[in-house]
Amino acid sequence: MEQTQSIKDLILDIDSDKLVLPEFQRDFVWEISKTYDLFDSIVKDIFIGAIIYGIPSFEIAVREIDHRPKIAKGKKRPHLTIRNISLEDIQKRQKLDKSNFKLVLDGQQRITSLYRAIKGIDEVWFISKNSSEIGDKSFDKCDLEELLSGFDGNQDNQKLSIKISDVWNMESEDYDEEYIRENFFYTSDYYKFNSHHPDFDSKAEFRKFRLLKKKIGDLFKQEKLLSFYLLDMSLEKFVIFFERSNTRGVQLNFIDILAAKLYTGNFNLKQKINDFQKQYPNYELIPEIIVRTIAYITSQPKQIDRNYILTSLKASDFIELWDQVCDYYKISLDFLYENNYIISQDWMPYDNMLIPIIIFLKEIKGSFHKMSQSQKDFLTFWYLNSVFSLRYSGSSNERIIEDSNILTLIAQNKKINSNTFFNKLSKIQILSSEDVFSFDKKSNAIYKGILNLIGYNSKGLIDWNNDSVLSLNSELEDHHIYPKAFIEKFCSEADKEYTNCVANRTLVPKKLNIKISDQKPSVYLREIQSMNSNFEHTLNNHLITKELLTGEYDNEFSFFLNIRAEEIFKLIEKYVKNPFAKIKDSFYEEIKYDENSNINVIGTYKGNKISAAFNPITSKVFLNGKLYDSPSAAAQAAKIEFGASSDNTENGWTFWRFIDNNGEERKINDLRND
Repeated sequence: MEQTQSIKDLILDIDSDKLVLPEFQRDFVWEISKTYDLFDSIVKDIFIGAIIYGIPSFEIAVREIDHRPKIAKGKKRPHLTIRNISLEDIQKRQKLDKSNFKLVLDGQQRITSLYRAIKGIDEVWFISKNSSEIGDKSFDKCDLEELLSGFDGNQDNQKLSIKISDVWNMESEDYDEEYIRENFFYTSDYYKFNSHHPDFDSKAEFRKFRLLKKKIGDLFKQEKLLSFYLLDMSLEKFVIFFERSNTRGVQLNFIDILAAKLYTGNFNLKQKINDFQKQYPNYELIPEIIVRTIAYITSQPKQIDRNYILTSLKASDFIELWDQVCDYYKISLDFLYENNYIISQDWMPYDNMLIPIIIFLKEIKGSFHKMSQSQKDFLTFWYLNSVFSLRYSGSSNERIIEDSNILTLIAQNKKINSNTFFNKLSKIQILSSEDVFSFDKKSNAIYKGILNLIGYNSKGLIDWNNDSVLSLNSELEDHHIYPKAFIEKFCSEADKEYTNCVANRTLVPKKLNIKISDQKPSVYLREIQSMNSNFEHTLNNHLITKELLTGEYDNEFSFFLNIRAEEIFKLIEKYVKNPFAKIKDSFYEEIKYDENSNINVIGTYKGNKISAAFNPITSKVFLNGKLYDSPSAAAQAAKIEFGASSDNTENGWTFWRFIDNNGEERKINDLRND
């Protein structure tokens, strides 16, 4: 049976206990970036897959949706409630209402992701475009997709932003306008950042805020979710479903579509990918990295999104640039490994960070030997702070373009004028040793970053078997220092929460054939020591105390974790936090203007380019022989000249743009004191 369902009804079903999970379903594992993608797809009407519910004809154990906060040291996470639902209870519920009992067979990650965002367990912000990015349409005439700049875990102080859970809260509680203004709009970073500027129209921006709230609230009510009900499932059919549900058909992806387009222009993309893999079998080529790099190089202004790539890039662009960018790709990976930023390619925190590095390499003529020490210092700072601030977890296209522009400036020995750039890199996610305990999934960039940072500090991780440095193409696994089976058997329930914590993990070759099972750490480690006489040095290289060999820590799992978490945090302070002030002092330069300093600016309306002069000190704009007191007043006048109504409004700080020293077009908003 096929039905459609709204997000609102889905949430209400969870809250009213109509929707549950089979007890054996895997835990919620999605990283927050996948939640951003999910909401992006829903706004853009991209099919997110069907949710499949089952109505079993047998008793079953069920559990609730994961509503727990993320794991943190010292705070024990409550266990999810598990209970049995009898067949009699299922049938009783179904008689009252067919939708009274829903057992999720497929779609748990999507459902949990939506629930956690809407309930505020995970922060998800809708970032709206500025007026100049929308085009000719007024804010109220745009649909939600036209207004969407992106979803992120933080609000944007230069763009109107609204938290998904705040919308749910405002809609559910039916707050009056004044309450919303005081408690949601006035407290936003966007209002705090802009309100002190004289041309900021608080009433107009609040109207936009309310409109955005209403549009997102309406999104919650639309029946966007497709669901299938498998009725009266026997136990046999239930088992068969789960045996076969992982089998997926082959689907076209972005690169397949691009390859088909380029083939008509005599560029065989798939063959080129195969050629690289044959030439460099120990490297994994990620085609999207090469394609987006080519898009950055060829576009003006810079664009690397899929729509631009599929509609604007030509076979000639790839014929000219493919081989060179692939060479730079390999050289960049070698550089990251040789300088101990990464332990192996599989353990790169964000693959997309390769793009700005390749652009930097191109600007210094293809060899990292040509860069100065100060340039390398900045590259190290940018790389580590990007990882530990989770910079590439959301809106990655914007990050890639911004960072490629920044590294271009560094390659040209120019200063950075954006204080905002440094502010974003200062927001690292680990502020104490206790925060280390929050990271227990390989898919998380900070989890990978910590293990890489240990290698960076050690100038390369070494093999446990023979004390040789691990290679770039080493197949590594994140080994439990205290074995899982040992913890399960001998440790307390509280300690078991931290079995997979990064403080209990280190990277070793998959080929390390040692039977560990539930042995004490000292027992299996001494067995390895019998093959490696320099094993104490090896442990130190991995930031593991040699005292583990003596056996005195065997029953002190929690104590060991605390010690290692403190050592990890010291590395973060040393390499990520402490260099920040010095790097900013060396590379940041505030643009100095006086009251006679005017810069040329341009605005665009209905395809017409409008030229004016802007004074960053007075914020006045000289347009068509007249001086306007604010960028917004000048922008409004410019639009009226080309047919806009006299009551139109425009944020002049985003309407007017200037060309910076790097030849990039930027909003005059960047000239404000950040």
